[in-house]
Amino acid sequence: MNMYEKRIRLRELLAQEACTPLMGAYDVLSAKIVESTGFPVVYTGSLVTGASRGALPDVGLVQLHDLLSLARDIAKETSIPIVCDADTGWYHAANIWRTVHEFESAGASGIHIEDTVFGKHTTHQAVLLDTDVMCERIRACCDARVDKNFMIIARTDALYLNDDMEDAVRRINAYLAAGADAGFIVFKGSIKSLKAFRARINGPLVTTSVDFQDSLAEETAAGANMAVYWPLTIFAAAKAVRQVCEAFHKGQDATKLQEYCFDEGILNSLMPYDRFYKNVEQYCVQDQFGHNDGSALRVGQNEEAR
Repeated sequence: MNMYEKRIRLRELLAQEACTPLMGAYDVLSAKIVESTGFPVVYTGSLVTGASRGALPDVGLVQLHDLLSLARDIAKETSIPIVCDADTGWYHAANIWRTVHEFESAGASGIHIEDTVFGKHTTHQAVLLDTDVMCERIRACCDARVDKNFMIIARTDALYLNDDMEDAVRRINAYLAAGADAGFIVFKGSIKSLKAFRARINGPLVTTSVDFQDSLAEETAAGANMAVYWPLTIFAAAKAVRQVCEAFHKGQDATKLQEYCFDEGILNSLMPYDRFYKNVEQYCVQDQFGHNDGSALRVGQNEEAR
């Protein structure tokens, strides 16, 4: 799928009855694994991007260029839609068009922006944007997109950071009224309470769990349209790498580490070797690389000399 087809596909998935999983990736290789195992959408988030690219905490240090470069790299190497965390959008309403322009041009299928100003992932008191200010950012985002299928998702942390369910309902409904294609909430509580919350939301809902205690089937039953599984791949990778390093450091014997390591063939299958061999067969004369008498190589050298 090209980037336009991916955006149409993302909207189709949002409209389906079943809850669609948005599987997180932290680099191109993990995104390729997400795609090759059959997930319909790949997701990039600020926490995993900061952790994987700079070992940085997600406290406002991850910026546009960090998330944008990862989005671009993944979008051009995969054939499934990509939803990207765009943090707060980084700019006020008059300038947030640049965020939309950059992600849309990079091939992303959609972004989400949030109303957190300060305090996420810290012990400090959370500060959220005024609802009206956030609504203006959403309107500006929607107006800025060139492809109207490019999805704008509005996230509130009113429940996650402030434990305020009523404010979360008010905010998401206001963001949807401002033009967001879906609301997004980090949910705390039982699957039963998620269902009750969902019944009060006036449009599509994307959710992610604080502790991932619910199955995708339960999220579907609760009415969620999409669920973000942002940490699974990077948590798995961090745990596996630590186990290998600790085991080798302790035992000094790599022969005992086979259970932790991928077969090289599995890794290579995720890279475009087939395209390379096809191109060699199609474009490269047999003796171009010095085989046989090397005449083709000499011709190339003579052409360069001229």
